[in-house]
Amino acid sequence: MERLARGCSQLDAERILPRQSADEVRRLLVSLENYGVIRPLAPARGKTGLEVLLEVEDLSNRLLYQTLYRNPFWTHCQNASQPGDIPERVFHGMVIENYHFLFRESYFDAPVLSYVPNTQVRLAMNAFFAEEYGHDELLLQALNRIGVSREDLAHTVPLPQTMALCNALAYWSHNDPLFFFTTLGILEGKDIRQDSFLDAAYRLGVDAEFLRPVKAHSDINLKGEHGSLTRKIFAQIPVVDQETARRLLAQTHLFVELYDAFYSAVWRHYLHADTLLRRIEHY
Repeated sequence: MERLARGCSQLDAERILPRQSADEVRRLLVSLENYGVIRPLAPARGKTGLEVLLEVEDLSNRLLYQTLYRNPFWTHCQNASQPGDIPERVFHGMVIENYHFLFRESYFDAPVLSYVPNTQVRLAMNAFFAEEYGHDELLLQALNRIGVSREDLAHTVPLPQTMALCNALAYWSHNDPLFFFTTLGILEGKDIRQDSFLDAAYRLGVDAEFLRPVKAHSDINLKGEHGSLTRKIFAQIPVVDQETARRLLAQTHLFVELYDAFYSAVWRHYLHADTLLRRIEHY
């Protein structure tokens, strides 16, 4: 009976109960199923991790081209050709918000460092975090160049959209690590060699010493192939069930919306900001 309760086919049952006829075994199985002792066996439906990730990437790419790459920040970065096309304070503000984001990276990376379901994924995330740790210090070097100190930053608040992105990633990392992994490729620039922000800054003659540590941060990500981390992770995941796949696709809409809002807010706020730092005492 214990073996029946764990689930088996009628042929299995007939081997377990050799003295019973096929009809008797069938009636027994129907009765056990009706009483909830056993349940019908159905093959699990799903796709490999990479198959599901490719669907997520197709969706996220489509959404990014509909939103992020058309927002004012990125269109100005792509089209700017001479000093004044983008105010210098926008470049400074972008580094400030990135500093706030990286300063809080442990909020959302730490929960998956002990990822139990897959050893290879856990090792990949630990290697990634070891390379990422301290990147806020690189951006601090850039901000020191324009007179912004660590103490100054400790008494400032990031834009609400920056915190929204941090908080959403922290939530997913704690509660839906598989979806969190899908965001890493986008956050780490999986499809770029150097982002439009740096390209525009160099074209417009922004102080090279200010940009040097920012580029160093970007180069570490590129050399470490951080943009391909998501694919490395999903290559280690043998199967993703249909319900989970649907959830990953559904949440991709929200992530892209938050990511777009982050860059749009940087442009809106710092384009007209009277002061670079949003000091706590003012909020």
